[in-house]
Amino acid sequence: MTYRVHFLQPIPLSIAILISIMATNRLTQLQNHLSSPSDVVLTSYSSDRRVVTITINNASRGNCLSTPVLKAIRAALSSINPIITLGSSVDTEDPIAFAERVCQSHSPKPVPKVVILKSEGKIFCSGHDLREFHMANGDYKTTHDIFELCNTVMLTIRRLPQVVISQVSAGDRR
Repeated sequence: MTYRVHFLQPIPLSIAILISIMATNRLTQLQNHLSSPSDVVLTSYSSDRRVVTITINNASRGNCLSTPVLKAIRAALSSINPIITLGSSVDTEDPIAFAERVCQSHSPKPVPKVVILKSEGKIFCSGHDLREFHMANGDYKTTHDIFELCNTVMLTIRRLPQVVISQVSAGDRR
C-alpha cells in the first residue's frame, strides 16, 4: 500500500527525509506487532514423530533473529520436549543431566531423534535484528534481555539430545 502526501508549499528536503524515516519506523513497529510468533516460526513432525522440522518463516526480513523469532524458536523447542522447562537455567545446568531429563520426558511417546532447523527464502539467517538494538537506544536491560534470550536458544539447541541439522540451501548462483 502506497500513500502520497502533497504539501501546499515546498518543504525542505531534510524535513521530507525525516518524515519518511518516521513513517518507515512506525510501519516496522506495526508489522512487528501484527505478525504473531506462530507466523515467523513453523513446526512440523514426520508421520512417525521421529523427525521435527523447525522453519524460520521470516524471509522478508532475512530470517533475522528478532525477539519474536527467538521466542518462537524457544517455544518450538519446548514443544518437542513439553515437560522440560527451557529458560536461562540451561546455561548453568549440567548438559548430561539436561539430556537425561529430556529423554525421560518422552517415556510413553516416541522420542524425536532428529531436529531439522531450516528457513524460507534465500537467506538462512542474517543474524540479530539490528533494528531492535537501534530502537533500544543504548538501554542496557533491553540489550541484555535480547542476548540472554539468544543465549538460551543457542544453548538449548546445543544441548538437545536429538541430532540437530541446519538445512541451509546454496542459494541462487547466477
